[in-house]
Amino acid sequence: MYCSDSTQNSNTDFHYDNHADSVAYVGMKTCATCHQDKHQTFIHTGMGLSFDSATRKKSSAVFGVSHQVYDSFSDMHYYPFWNNEKLYIKEYRLLGKDTTHQFTQEINYIVGSGQHTNSHLMERNGYIYQAPITFYVQKQKWDLAPGFEGGNNSRFSRILNSECISCHNSMPKLEDNSQYKFMSMGNGIDCERCHGPGELHVKQRLNGQGVDVQNEIDPTIVNPRKLSWNRQIDLCQRCHLQGLNLLKEGKKFTDFKPGMKLSDIFEIYLPEYEGNQSQFDMANHSQRFQMSKCFTSTNNSDLKFTCISCHNPHVSVKITGTEVYNTACAQCHVKKDCSTSTDQLIEAKYNCVSCHMPPSSSEDIPHVSVHDHYIRKPKENQYDVDQMQKLLGLYAVNNSQPTIEREILAYLEYWEKFDKNPFYINKAKELLVKNDFPKLWLKYYYLKEEYEKVIELKFEYGELDAWQNFMMGESYARTNQLSQAFFHTNNAYKLEPTNQLFGVQLLKRYVDNESLNEGEKLGIKLLGDFSGNAQILNSLAKIATIKKQYAKAKKYVNKAYLFDPDDISIWLTYLNLSVQLGEVDDAKKWLEKIQQKQPDFIQSDRVAKILDSL
Repeated sequence: MYCSDSTQNSNTDFHYDNHADSVAYVGMKTCATCHQDKHQTFIHTGMGLSFDSATRKKSSAVFGVSHQVYDSFSDMHYYPFWNNEKLYIKEYRLLGKDTTHQFTQEINYIVGSGQHTNSHLMERNGYIYQAPITFYVQKQKWDLAPGFEGGNNSRFSRILNSECISCHNSMPKLEDNSQYKFMSMGNGIDCERCHGPGELHVKQRLNGQGVDVQNEIDPTIVNPRKLSWNRQIDLCQRCHLQGLNLLKEGKKFTDFKPGMKLSDIFEIYLPEYEGNQSQFDMANHSQRFQMSKCFTSTNNSDLKFTCISCHNPHVSVKITGTEVYNTACAQCHVKKDCSTSTDQLIEAKYNCVSCHMPPSSSEDIPHVSVHDHYIRKPKENQYDVDQMQKLLGLYAVNNSQPTIEREILAYLEYWEKFDKNPFYINKAKELLVKNDFPKLWLKYYYLKEEYEKVIELKFEYGELDAWQNFMMGESYARTNQLSQAFFHTNNAYKLEPTNQLFGVQLLKRYVDNESLNEGEKLGIKLLGDFSGNAQILNSLAKIATIKKQYAKAKKYVNKAYLFDPDDISIWLTYLNLSVQLGEVDDAKKWLEKIQQKQPDFIQSDRVAKILDSL
């Protein structure tokens, strides 16, 4: 059961030479030249199968005209299909039997080993986007992707960053100072995610150098079994702990290497409850495991129960026999400790996991069943229906003593990104009143839409980061102070030019300020990165309309409408263009459509002027 191979004390961490930034990743094929036995089994594990190009071999899904998804909130249908060995998803909308919208997107990557799900990604100019439908393997059904349900369907525009990709794949290479633009992608989690970059290790071994690993720790490569139990847990919960991930200042998600202290790179925050603890997210294996008595009672740092007490990362859980897990349990729990009757044991096939880690649905991913890693007696799994969860607050799972500043930021971002429960935003304010942090007040006021209070805050030039500049810019824009809005939005874009949102908003600022030529240059540049962004295309259509370049305007707005047929600002561009061209019927059509969807979108006096002009 225990990690008795660990040769490190929990209070001192061994220094690994391959933690240096100068040491490169060599790839799994290089590792396989010497470790073929490990490679042959690992490529069949969930990690080894986690990410690959979209091929029939990689896909676990079923296909056919009967396997489609309908989103009633957006009134969109989705049909996945193969054509010439390429995977596509067709999006369409019907009015009666007529197709009123149709868009087809090629899929480039499939995420997921096929044990629970297959999700689908597309690549455009180095940026990765998630498709709106997922195949749920256990239920053998297609449905909306997690997070796209309940009216939150962002269709094909959800852009992914390194936080997401680096958990589901080998270490990607990104453009300098970017968390969004990928220079290269791997094909699944590989050896170096758990062992660290291998260049130094390979060079030494090829030169006949290296230590006797039976008696010493090899500083050129990480052996997780020889890490202290703290660092073993950190290694696994880098990806097997899903929550609010807060990067430390100056750090990137790709900075973490095995053997490092995870909280030096980022902290992971989750809600803490009193009472019912039955709900959990799918990837919260680490947090649930650390709630278990099996973990908390093994206090001796040299005999700590960790993830690899039960799991061999080189072998798939699908072929790991029950006896492996039972043996881990038996090292502490002899047979006489089990109060279960013989009949029940026979029914459970003498499988400890079946009773003490029962399969359950997760809170965040539909249609899946996963083993709850909160190990406990079966009776502790039963809850009274009246027992409620009382929210106590947030806590950093991987850092028992976060700073007050980090706690406040966690409450603000948890409210912003995960849960609009007033508890979180109110707790942030409560802590802010006692501990004055101007930049966190900026975020608080912005999230509360108190824009006047945002712009009352004073900061030195260069003091704000990209997101803080962006929030300042938006606040000035909402208070109709356009020059200051442009200044801060431009600062945000300069600091992070591969952030799509910053570029989109800066382009809008150019249009607001009627800086048409500069705006057009920026828009064309942005299209080189974000070719499918409807807002960029719509801004370029507005610029072309103002400049009376009507053919160009129509080209841009038609493409914008294809990517987002429900954006009312695109309808307004159509309306303005129709008025300019004297296309009366089209102008009336778009005006009626806008008024039906949002009657107060256009002021009544302007509606009258439009009708008079027609």
